[in-house]
This record gives sequence, C-alpha cells and structure tokens, in this order.
Amino acid sequence: MIALSLSGPSHPPSSLPIRKLFHWQPDGSLTFRVDWSSIESLLGCNRSAEYKLVRSRQGGSRSALTFGAAIHAGLEVWYRNKDQTHNEDLRQALLSRCYSAIESTFAESPPSLFPDYRTSAYAVQSFHSYITHYKDEVMTPYVHEGKPLVEFSFAFPLGQVELPTGMFKAWGYGTLTNDAAKELACDSEVKFSTTYGTQLPKKPLTVHIEWSGIIDMLAEVNGSLYVVDHKTSSIISQDFFDGFEIAMQPTGYFAAMRAAFPDLPIKGFMANVLACRKPVAAITKGGRPTTSKPFEPHRRQYQYHDWHVTEFKQDALALAEELFANITNKYFPRKTQWCIGKYGKCPFFDVCALPPESRLDMLNSDNYINNTWKPV
Repeated sequence: MIALSLSGPSHPPSSLPIRKLFHWQPDGSLTFRVDWSSIESLLGCNRSAEYKLVRSRQGGSRSALTFGAAIHAGLEVWYRNKDQTHNEDLRQALLSRCYSAIESTFAESPPSLFPDYRTSAYAVQSFHSYITHYKDEVMTPYVHEGKPLVEFSFAFPLGQVELPTGMFKAWGYGTLTNDAAKELACDSEVKFSTTYGTQLPKKPLTVHIEWSGIIDMLAEVNGSLYVVDHKTSSIISQDFFDGFEIAMQPTGYFAAMRAAFPDLPIKGFMANVLACRKPVAAITKGGRPTTSKPFEPHRRQYQYHDWHVTEFKQDALALAEELFANITNKYFPRKTQWCIGKYGKCPFFDVCALPPESRLDMLNSDNYINNTWKPV
C-alpha cells in the first residue's frame, strides 16, 4: 500500500535528525527507503553512495542547489494559493509571500559562502519572469481531500530482501538504523527457545524496500492530469529534454502517483523547466545586441507505459541490492568518470584524493555536514 503525506515537509533539512539507512517496523522487520537522491548517488558512484547513505555525510551548500531549492519554495507558495488571487491586490500579496519564501531559503545558505550569479535577487527576478510569462496559466493543481496536491511526499513499496541476522556487527559501519538498542539485540546470533531449552539460529531479517520522494505537483493541464516536476538548470539542450524519456526519477514519480490514485486518468509527466543562465551584457564587445536570454521557461510532456514502470522497479531493486552487496563486501568501488562532471567536482573529491587512512578524518571534518534529507 502506498503512503501519502499531503502536508509536505514539516521541517527544514537542517533541523532533521541524521539520516539512517534502515528504519525498524513494529513487526521487527526493517524498511529501506530509496529516494531520487539515493538513486542518483548509486547511479553515479558507489563510493559517493557510501559516504552519503552509509556514513550519512554530504557536501555543504552549493549555489545551484540552493538556487533551485529557493525557486521551488516560491513555486510551492504560489501554486498552493494561486486560486485565491481574485484581484490584483491579492495577487501582489501572494507574490510577496513567494519572494519571502525564496529569500528565506537563501538565508540558510548565505551568498557569501559561494560567490556566484545565482543570488537571492536573481532568484526573485527569475521567479517574477516565470509568473509574468505564464500570466494566463493553464496549469491547475489537482485538489484531493480539500487540499491542492502541491509538494507532498509518498512511499511506494518496491519489494523486499532478506539479510542475515548479525549483519550490523559483521558490517562494522556503526549504527545504521533508527534504534541502536534493537540493532544491538539483533546482532546476537542466537535466540533461546523456552520450549526446548536450546539455542536456535535467528531467522533472517526482512527488509522492505520502498521508493520515496516529494512530488512537486499533480496538476491538470489542458484537461489532462500530469505529474509535474519543477526543474532549474543553466544548461538546456535537446539532449536535456530527451533524457526524460527514460529517466528513473520521472518514471518513478509517475509509477507512484498511478499507484496512489488508480482511479485517476494520469496521462504522464511534465517537466516544468526554468532555464536560468548567467546574465550577460545587452550589447556584445562588437557593439551588437546579444542573443543570449538569461531566463527561458520550457514545458515538455512525457507519457510512460507499463514497461517503463516495470523496468523502473527492477532497476531500483537492483541498485538497492548492489548497495547491500557493497556493504557486505566492505568495499564501494569508485567510478572516477564522475569525479569531475559538467557541474564541477564531486563533493567528495577532496576525500577520495587523500590516502585511505585519512579519508574518514576528512569526511567527518567541518568541510562536510550530516545528511538529514528525509522526504517521508
């Protein structure tokens, strides 16, 4: 059964507890939740996944991530309340709330930490350009149980595996669950049978694997329902849009929403793209008007079929099992192709550049922060 939370995230990531790999269930089983951030790490580099998911560490604020989060915050406020903008005064009041949400996001990661064009002022400017471009909006949030489906979380069951009792002690990575006492008890390799007065091996632990995340919006567009995801990017090309045809994130979001609302005719996925490039001078050095556009909005729609959903589930389960195998083998291979990519260095580049015996000291230093992301 898929679980939904329509209230959205209740706390900023900085106020959440450290993310743990597994969570105990009342029946003694475990849940392993994999979100897009997890899958992205597993797809990119196993060593990065170790540092982020097993060691629960991540890089500090980065301009592109903060900028994107700020735009998302503004869009959330806008689409939750846009049906209340019956006149210009109400519209301007709502826009002010959106701008405040953008500025509040930047307040947690001050621009002084990253000299970059992606500032709070530029985010507000880009957001205003977006609202102006879509002044005659055709996208309306779907209302469920009296609430617009904007920024809500889900947990979608994918499957389960069995792991041996005593695994936590054997792995040696410290506390990996949300209850250290249960974990310690689990590491006892035998249990005592009161019926026969003998010691019996414990049964394997069942681990339920769930796909979780936050949906930006389920919306009606020209009479059809789409799962909408807001994307900010400075790099836009045909390849960028083609990637959504088979990408795991949109396919997984579509699969989860189809399972959550089986009676709704959800047609597909829509990428709501805000291309925000570095502003340039209006006139080139040669004296000609520049053709570059700092801001461009794009919307593309995609349809997925049963085979997309089936393959997504198989891929997600295979990646989770690969993670468990890496933990069991106590080795996470590096994929050095991703050490430096189109967005710069991997946040863990400085860790991997050190001798093995010095890496955990760097990882646990003030150069990195705890991973607290928890969508559900």
